[in-house]
Amino acid sequence: MTSRRVFSFLFFFLFFQILSFAFNPLQSNNPQILQDVIEKIALKQKWELEGLNFSKLELSKVRFETGKRYEFRIRFGKTHLLFKFPDEISSLKKFTRRNSDDFLDFVNEINSSAVLGPFTMEGPFELRLSPGHQASLLFPLNTSHTDLKRVLVGHGITLQVNGAQEISLFHTFNFSLPANKNGVKEKSSGYWPFSHSFCRSLLPVHVLGSVSLAAFLTRNPAAHIEAHFPSKDTIELLPEKCYGSDGYTKQPCPIYSISLRIARFQKILRTFIGDRNNQKQFLGSLNVKIKASPIVHFQLELEKEIMNNESVRSMLAEWRTKPTVERLWFDVMTRVEGDKLKPLTIKKV
Repeated sequence: MTSRRVFSFLFFFLFFQILSFAFNPLQSNNPQILQDVIEKIALKQKWELEGLNFSKLELSKVRFETGKRYEFRIRFGKTHLLFKFPDEISSLKKFTRRNSDDFLDFVNEINSSAVLGPFTMEGPFELRLSPGHQASLLFPLNTSHTDLKRVLVGHGITLQVNGAQEISLFHTFNFSLPANKNGVKEKSSGYWPFSHSFCRSLLPVHVLGSVSLAAFLTRNPAAHIEAHFPSKDTIELLPEKCYGSDGYTKQPCPIYSISLRIARFQKILRTFIGDRNNQKQFLGSLNVKIKASPIVHFQLELEKEIMNNESVRSMLAEWRTKPTVERLWFDVMTRVEGDKLKPLTIKKV
């Protein structure tokens, strides 16, 4: 009796597994990581998802690159605008250090190692590390400090950042001033020596990822930089001069590539809002994010079931055996987002 029950249980278990496979071909035949890609191909080709299945993907031909993606959120008055720029990539390269022949492992390895290329920021600004991340800092004379969470950078000091996954900053601007204008007005009594530390609030720049930093004076990279430690994980890089509130009309954006884009936006927004008599008081705010964008390029083959009414079957002579499956290759450029691949471009090969 017991063996009969076991046999019945196994029979029904296998029966329902077969039914599940039969009625969910897309779920069972297509890797989950390629789901969005296959759906986009079906939409572009005007195909039904039913009967469209993954066939093969050659890992040896996969190429990748880590690009940059800019996102701008602008607010002026009650108006909110969101701009997402296309991914900026240079040249795709072959992944030669793969530890597995599984495509999912390949994508995960690329995603986990994706960081922005080295970039520089010119003070004044405050660099803040995200929770769980630290920074190491190297000075011109090979002096270094580790386990930093905050770095306060004074005017005239440049900081090179390596290994960041994402950068974000909040910036306010006035339509009456050019975006790339420094805004510093040096007066005979408008600054103090660096012994007074910082004398105005600094623009906060948030960084995701454990980064390595290198600091140097913008005009004299080999010169000594005066530093102060207000706490265990905070360092101040002090400027040679400290400008008071009367000496500043506007704080510049510390990242050059963002300054260029802000300048373009200001020109567009000035046209959008028109000339105003009180334009000097017309302020706006900008939230900027720069993200490391893992890009994966590959070719995949799909199998498509041929229906009776499709042209492929109608073109064949009556005496020939009608094919039931059509195999097609597609060239795909994707961006890694979490555990998915978001298709950017799709071309039929």
